[in-house]
Amino acid sequence: MSSGRADDPAPAQQTPPEGAGAVSYARDVEPIFRARCQGCHQAAKAHGGYVMTEFERLVAPGESGEPAIVAGDPAASYLVQQIEIVDGEAAMPKQGPPLAAAEIDLIKRWIAQGAINDLPPRRNAHDADHPPVYTRPPVVTAVAFSPDGKWLAVSGFHEVLLVSTTDWQTQHRLIGLSERIESISFSPDSARLAVTGGSPGRMGEIQIWNVADAELALSQQVSFDT
Repeated sequence: MSSGRADDPAPAQQTPPEGAGAVSYARDVEPIFRARCQGCHQAAKAHGGYVMTEFERLVAPGESGEPAIVAGDPAASYLVQQIEIVDGEAAMPKQGPPLAAAEIDLIKRWIAQGAINDLPPRRNAHDADHPPVYTRPPVVTAVAFSPDGKWLAVSGFHEVLLVSTTDWQTQHRLIGLSERIESISFSPDSARLAVTGGSPGRMGEIQIWNVADAELALSQQVSFDT
C-alpha cells in the first residue's frame, strides 16, 4: 500500500570495507549509535548541539567545538574521548551504563580505518526544518483525541500531526526518527503524547512529546536490526 510520500530512501548498494578486520559503519557501528546514542542526539533533541542521525553532522563538532570524529585518528576524536571508560565511568552516554569494551573497540577501529560512511544514500533527512512533503494524503496508521478534547493526533510519514479541534488546522508537526508510526496515546492530563513506531528492518522507537511546546521529551530506541 502506498504511503503517499514522494521522498522514500533512494535505492543503493552498500560498499562496506573489505578484509577480515575491516569495520563497516553500516553493519557494525551505526547500530551501536542507534541503540545507545541517537535518542539524545537527533535533530529533534540535539543534546550538546550534536546530532548523530546524519553522517555529515555525526563527524562535525557539537557545542564543544572539538572535532567529533577525526578520520584515521581515534585519539583526536572527541566522540572517543567521551565514550572511553575511565575508572569504570564514561562521560557518554549520560543515560545508562557505558558502552561495552567491544563496542568502543569497534568504533575506534572504524575511525582508525578512515571513518568510511558505507550507508546507502537517502534522498532526504526529515526534521522540523525539512518536513516530509506529500504528493497525496499519507496512509493513516494511528489517531488519538486528547482527553481534554483540544487535540487530534494523526500519524504521517516520520511524524505525528497535532490538529487543533477549534479550527481543525494542523498546529504542530512532531517529526522524529521513526518512519512508520504504529500507535499514539495522550497522557490523562493531555500534557504529553506517547508515540511508538520505527523504521522497518532497522529499529523500533518510543517517543514522548510535550504537547504545549511540541518538544521531544524522550526518544528511546527499543530494538534494532542489522
